[in-house]
This record gives sequence, C-alpha cells and structure tokens, in this order.
Amino acid sequence: MTPDEATQIARPWALASLPVSAGEVGLYEFEHGYVAWARVPAGDPDRPPEIVGAPLAVVDKESGELTTWPSLSPQGVAELYELEVTARERFPEDVRTVLTAAGWRSDRSVAAWVESWATGVPLPLFPVARRVLEEFGGLKFRQLKPVGQATGGFDVQFWPTEARVLVDLFAEHAGDIGMPVFPIAIYEDGPSDICVSADGRVFLLHEAGEFLIGATPDEAIVRLVRGEPFTEVDTDGEIVAPS
Repeated sequence: MTPDEATQIARPWALASLPVSAGEVGLYEFEHGYVAWARVPAGDPDRPPEIVGAPLAVVDKESGELTTWPSLSPQGVAELYELEVTARERFPEDVRTVLTAAGWRSDRSVAAWVESWATGVPLPLFPVARRVLEEFGGLKFRQLKPVGQATGGFDVQFWPTEARVLVDLFAEHAGDIGMPVFPIAIYEDGPSDICVSADGRVFLLHEAGEFLIGATPDEAIVRLVRGEPFTEVDTDGEIVAPS
C-alpha cells in the first residue's frame, strides 16, 4: 500500500466527514498503515485541523481497510492502532469482542492493585501469575455458549474482585503437580476455582475433578471466552487419556 493508494482510499471518507476539505487528505505513515485526516483550506498540511471532535482514519497497509479513530494526534492514533494489531494477532475476533466489552485492552495494567490484592495470601505470587492478574484482574465476562454443546454460558470473574482464596485447595494442587500455583479467577459453575501454575498452565479445580483449561494463559483465555470443553487431568496435572 503506497501513500498515493492510501490517499485515494481516504478521499471519500474525508469528503464525507469534513465537506470543506473537498476530499483533500493529509497522511502520517507508520508501520502498519497510514493515519489520514481531512485537510482544510489554508490549514497546516502536516497536521490535522484543530476542529473539536474531527475524526481521523487509518488505512491498513496490508488490507487497505479504512477505520475511523478519535480526534487525537496522528502519533496517538498510530499507537492505538498498533495495540489493536497486537490484539488481533493474539486473540480471535470473537474473543476480543467479549474481552473488550469487559474492559480489557492490550495495554491494560492494574499492577498497582495486584500487591494489595495479594496481601495476606500465603502463596507465592510468581511472574506468570502476576502478569495474568495485572492484565486481567478485576474483569468479569459471561462465556459464549457453543451451539450444540453443554459447556459454556457461565460467568468468569478474574480474581480478586470477588475473592474466595481457598489456600488449602491451592496448596494441595501445587503439591500434586510439583510446582507453585496461584488463584486467578472464579468460575460460576460450582462455583469452582481457576489457578495458574508457575509453568503457565491454567487449571480448573472443580468439585467434579481437575481440568486443564489451557497450556498457556492466552490459550486458556480463548477457551474460557468461547465456552469450550476443558481437558480432564489426574491429580498430577497430567491429561487423562480417553477410555
């Protein structure tokens, strides 16, 4: 996608959003696209017009798709778009939609809260657990309900807004699998508890048994959001072979 091609794509948008521009477009190039704005007569060609609420657009370099963005600096819009690209690569669209509605964004951090949340919990807050809580702590969403499956449709509350820290339960699981675990969420079914181990695996500790949600936190997030079935594990955390 060249600047000229991006300009041609943005012209109709510029004319519709700001008719006085006559379809003239300013561009700011960055790694994944071009930030575009409607240029006004006698305005600075290198910056958007100082019109309150005037939107900007991004033309994606790979797809040519044009999307509209808030009235920020071109650099600010480019930074937001880069975060969006990262999120697209990380989570599928249906998962991003649920997470975003819950308040998540790819640069979300509640690091300042994590220490206070963990105070008084006699379990080691190791790096993987800290990262998960800093990004997702406090979020709540209802799972999607897969068509034709009995799974899904439950609330997931990332600890510790509604914390119920069953220390003995987690300590026992940690002893069984031979490494530390830390609680990260409460699952409505049961209710039951979700924890992450020091190697990044995410488990559900349910009255019906123990289950592997994902081998990594991101894999677990996808399966949780989509309401996909979890994988049964034995008391050592190893996957139970189908009988």
